[in-house]
Amino acid sequence: MKMTLSLISAVAAMLIGVIGACADAVTLRVSYAFPARDGLFRQPLAERFMQQNPDVQIVAQANAADCPTLLQQLLRAAVTQDLPDVVASLCYPDIPVLAERGLLASLDGFVAADPSWAAVGVEPGALATTRWKGKMVAVPESVSTSIVYYNMSLIRKAHPDLSNFDLSWGEILSLAADIRKTDPTVVPIFFEYHSDSYNWSFHGLVYSHGGDVFTHDGKIAFDSAAGQAALQLMRRFGETGMIDMTTEQARQAFASGKIGIYVASNSRLEQLTANAGPRLDIRTGPFPQSAADGRMQSGGGGLAIMTPDPAKQQAAWKYLKFAVGPDAQTLMVLKTGLTPVNTIAVNDPKYLGEYYKAKPNALAAVAALARIKSMNPYPGQNGPRITTVIRDHLQSVVTLKRIPEEVLPDMVRDVEKLLPKP
Repeated sequence: MKMTLSLISAVAAMLIGVIGACADAVTLRVSYAFPARDGLFRQPLAERFMQQNPDVQIVAQANAADCPTLLQQLLRAAVTQDLPDVVASLCYPDIPVLAERGLLASLDGFVAADPSWAAVGVEPGALATTRWKGKMVAVPESVSTSIVYYNMSLIRKAHPDLSNFDLSWGEILSLAADIRKTDPTVVPIFFEYHSDSYNWSFHGLVYSHGGDVFTHDGKIAFDSAAGQAALQLMRRFGETGMIDMTTEQARQAFASGKIGIYVASNSRLEQLTANAGPRLDIRTGPFPQSAADGRMQSGGGGLAIMTPDPAKQQAAWKYLKFAVGPDAQTLMVLKTGLTPVNTIAVNDPKYLGEYYKAKPNALAAVAALARIKSMNPYPGQNGPRITTVIRDHLQSVVTLKRIPEEVLPDMVRDVEKLLPKP
């Protein structure tokens, strides 16, 4: 009987301890987009975090198909006061929209008070994507940027010994011209620009020349030497033999061996490689930088804290650090192929060393991390219309219908009409 009573007392004490621990646990609701992709690592990441932090419970919610949908859901949730505690898969151009409304917690205080942050391993250049008016309002998690894809099956006919793929635009265009001479039936070069959200690749061209498309305060900045140089390059693509086609047509043409050099996002790597199969030898190289202060535009997304509750914010900060640490970043890359922002994960062989040995083409985007900068958003409500106006002017240049000197002032005029009135 004594044994039974002792056992009951022990079990009761244990249950009281467990109940007390659960009562003290913080629950974080984490919303994210791209369930078919990000869902591959969000739940495993949450489980690993909770194993190491039993006082925090993560409830991951995949409730948005893409970034625009996620943004609209968050804006509606702000009205109904049903915001998540943490948001992931947050596209960088959407961060200012939420920060402007005071929906994202500033992280500068957490960084200043946390000596362990420096050891997490986030590439400092990537942090430029998550700053708003000088404040750090999110942490970067993944990046995508422009790289150059080389179809060696065509290039070797013109340059059989080519092994260096860190080329300038002049060298790339010269190579494209040689491809065209060797085989006039193929498209020597294709620059993907038509389906870009907010003219993403045009930003890349302007940034690489040390310029900007818009300023931080929403003023036109592409009316500059950098903007003119970007348009001149678009014309040279057309003069070298680029055929204007849809993005889907270009991907199919590249996979079938009909394009020699293809300039597009590194997020296309898995798809392009899979579509091409073993019959094509594809190599990648960095997007050329044409100025000493040249930078790179960034796609991808980050994580931000939305809860105003101090206890939840402390738990959320621990979660954000874990999500961009080497273990979580390794999991993300192995599950999706996204480009990480954590230099420890990239450089330490115990994390992604074997992955990058097997997929050296993925390193072209990793090498660009230090040059990443955020895209200043298009001001006002006419962002989609501004995107279309710029795209149409770019198309007139690449198809050789107009020259850059004529197009730039017209592009400035047409965009100005769509800007918010003072």
